[in-house]
Amino acid sequence: MRIIVCVKQIRHTYARTGMDPEKHFLAPEDRIYRINPYDEVAIELALRTKEHMGAGEIIILTLGPLIAEAELRRCLAMGADDLYQIDTAAEMDSWSKSRVLARAIKDAQGDLVLCGKESLDNQSGQTGAFMSQHLAVPFVSAITDLTVLEERRSATLQRKAGRGVREVIECPLPAVFSVDLGPIEPRIPTYSDKKQARSFPIRKLSYDNELKPPKIVSTKTFPPSPRPKKVPAPDNTLEAFYRIQELLIGSRIQKSGEMLRGNPESQVEGIIAFLQKHGFLESGKAQKEQ
Repeated sequence: MRIIVCVKQIRHTYARTGMDPEKHFLAPEDRIYRINPYDEVAIELALRTKEHMGAGEIIILTLGPLIAEAELRRCLAMGADDLYQIDTAAEMDSWSKSRVLARAIKDAQGDLVLCGKESLDNQSGQTGAFMSQHLAVPFVSAITDLTVLEERRSATLQRKAGRGVREVIECPLPAVFSVDLGPIEPRIPTYSDKKQARSFPIRKLSYDNELKPPKIVSTKTFPPSPRPKKVPAPDNTLEAFYRIQELLIGSRIQKSGEMLRGNPESQVEGIIAFLQKHGFLESGKAQKEQ
C-alpha cells in the first residue's frame, strides 16, 4: 500500500518586534518556519498504519518552495520513504492547491491520502475535501485514529463528531482523510536518522500546466488582536443594584500607581520606599515567610 501524506510548510508568527505600524509591527525575524502540526499527526498515523500492516510505502508531498527544508527532513527521519516537492511559487487558493496536489497523487498512484484537518495559518480546512473531489474518492474529516483492513480494501476510522462525541466509520479505499489533533503524538526521530535524512534526495515535480488563476484571493491579513483586559467579578456582598452597576462600568476597582522619575538613585529610593510602605521589607514578615 502506498500512503501519501500532504504536508504544508507554514510561516508562524511568534512575536511583534518591528517598528513600522503599516506592517503591523512585524519584522522578518518574528516568523519561524515549521510544519503544520495537523500534518505531523497525519505522518504519525501513516507510520503506525505501515507498522501495523508490516509493509507499505509512505510519501510526503509538499507544495511550494522549501522554506522549512530542515523540518521536512525531520519528517523523513521519522520514517517516511520519499519526499516529493511540487516546485512552484505561484499564489494559489485552496481549490488550485487541491487540483495540483491531486494530479501529483494520481501520478504517484496513492492508495491512501492523509492531510491535516486545517493549516495553522489559513485554517480554511478545504483542501482535503477538494482533493477528494478531483480524485473522485471518498473523504472523511477530522479523524483521530486509523486502522486499514487490507483484505477488505477498507479502513476503520475514529473521528470527532463535536461536543465530545466520537464515531467509528468504515470507508472503502482509496480515500482521502483529514487528520485532527488527538491523543496521538508525533514520534521524535533519533540523531542517526536525522543525520541520514540530511542527504536524502528530494524529488521535484512540476505541474505548471495545471496552474489556474485563483478563484479566491486574500487581499489583506491581520495579526491576532490583543486579548481584552479581564474585568474582576463584582463584590457579592453588595446589593444587586450595585453589583449590576459594577458590571456596567467595568468594576469600580481603581488602580493607583506612581511614575518614578529622576536619576537611577532616586528611582531606587522610591522603589524601596514603596516596598516599606506596603510592608514588603519588614524583617518580621520576611522571617515569617521563610
